[in-house]
Amino acid sequence: MDPVRRIVLGISSGIAAYKMPQLIRLFQKQEIEVTAVLTPNSRSLVGEEALRVVSKHPVYGDDLPSPMSPDMAHIELAKWADYLLVCPATANTIAKLAHGIADNLLTTLALSFENRLVLAPAMNTLMWKNKATQENIQTLVSRGALVLPVDFGELACGDSGEGRLLDLESIVDFVVAAKLDRSLLGKKVLISSGPTAEPIDAVRVITNRSSGKMGAALAKSALMLGAEVCVVSGPSRASVPSGCRVISVTTALEMKNALEQEFENCDICIMAAAVGDFRPKEIIAGKKHRSTDPTFTIECIANPDIAAGLGAKKTKQFLVGFSLEPNTHDDRSAPKMREKNCDMMISNCIDSSLETDTTRITILLNSNEAEPIQTCKKSEAAFIILNRIARCLENKK
Repeated sequence: MDPVRRIVLGISSGIAAYKMPQLIRLFQKQEIEVTAVLTPNSRSLVGEEALRVVSKHPVYGDDLPSPMSPDMAHIELAKWADYLLVCPATANTIAKLAHGIADNLLTTLALSFENRLVLAPAMNTLMWKNKATQENIQTLVSRGALVLPVDFGELACGDSGEGRLLDLESIVDFVVAAKLDRSLLGKKVLISSGPTAEPIDAVRVITNRSSGKMGAALAKSALMLGAEVCVVSGPSRASVPSGCRVISVTTALEMKNALEQEFENCDICIMAAAVGDFRPKEIIAGKKHRSTDPTFTIECIANPDIAAGLGAKKTKQFLVGFSLEPNTHDDRSAPKMREKNCDMMISNCIDSSLETDTTRITILLNSNEAEPIQTCKKSEAAFIILNRIARCLENKK
């Protein structure tokens, strides 16, 4: 697979345009050349000189001097670049691209461009959710364009919601991986991630050593393969990637309730969270002080088996469980897969998985297949797992 070497960065007039010099620097760290094209209205939002200095290339626009023939700049740029990345892609520019309108250099270039078109949308939530915008995006996707997910968070207008530009590092990751097979395009993936924490009193909790890194890696891989991703996360130390919808929980019961609400509408559910098996039967009011009681006993009761509960409700969903065992010789993973009605079980062991960036796993399927994966980065293991899931779904057709 040939790497991406040259990008034309088409900058439309979203407020996030001011971030584009930094985006160019991030691409350069990947040894990717970038040339910027400005729409007329974006010129007030980002400095042309900054783009020129950072990119080490001329900056192109309708009223800017060009080293190329003014009438042929769109053709020459189209021949030069591997990808045309429109970032930020406003609702207006997306609409123009979907309907073949060529009223400035960027939209004219898009009509001339035969390689990969990538769009990083950024707009107000209401504009993002508008039926016209979504139909325009689907039109572009049907023609082969890669439309990146939007982030969730505070917007320039002060509102909070969907529509924020994906963080710059994630944009670079998506572009670098854009030649990957988008095998999960259109699929809804639900992932549980991180530890849970059960309160003992108002201060203390029972928790575990899960970092949430595996769940975060799975979420990122699912995004890269084209899925719509929702992550139900306990108090994790790992950041969920931009572009995911995140539901934050603390206890096992909160995680159970959130997953059950989302499960019906998902296509794939991956239970990567380290859910606590037990919780205190009673929560002590206030703070327990050793000065009043130097010893005390915590009576615990079992938490529900969330994966088994989802397995019992499963209709169309592909359910993946995780089985963390004391050592690689433990053979409980296959029976657990059958008991929980999972389609796949990921077996890993404590010494190679907890609080590390690497893992050693075995992928088990109901067909009795077992595929051991040697120790690798969790990001690599996540990509392998998602590709195996995609293969299983394809074989079901």
